Amino acid sequence: MNAQTLGIIIGGLLPGLLFGVSNVLVKLASSKGISLPVYVLVTGAAVMCVGVVLLFIMPERQISFSSGFTAFSGAVLWASGMSCIVFALQRYNASISVLTPLFNMNTLVAVVLGLWLFAEWKTVSMPQLLLGSVMITAGAALVAKA
Repeated sequence: MNAQTLGIIIGGLLPGLLFGVSNVLVKLASSKGISLPVYVLVTGAAVMCVGVVLLFIMPERQISFSSGFTAFSGAVLWASGMSCIVFALQRYNASISVLTPLFNMNTLVAVVLGLWLFAEWKTVSMPQLLLGSVMITAGAALVAKA
């Protein structure tokens, strides 16, 4: 396998999966009882300033062990995906213009998991969702060959 392919896999496909699951975990953490300000603080020091500002703006201060663990898990997946992108850029000299559409396919992971885990298929337009998903997949396939 050549460096370009490894760069695409490590910096595009893996982060797409990781970011998609992370997006679902954001919703899962919220449903388990964590407020937005507390969730932001759990994700790490990089967003600490945003969390402190939100603590003054939003009155919610709730958290449970389950929601805190879920929020932490989502942040670990996000950080792992970002690390894959940087690794591919540095190690394999991957092109950001090729990687970006690939790792943004996380939308498809979040869509599938949202439909399944949260039964969102009951409230969304499935034909539009499927058409959009096909378009995302086609766009990623085109970009991967660029």
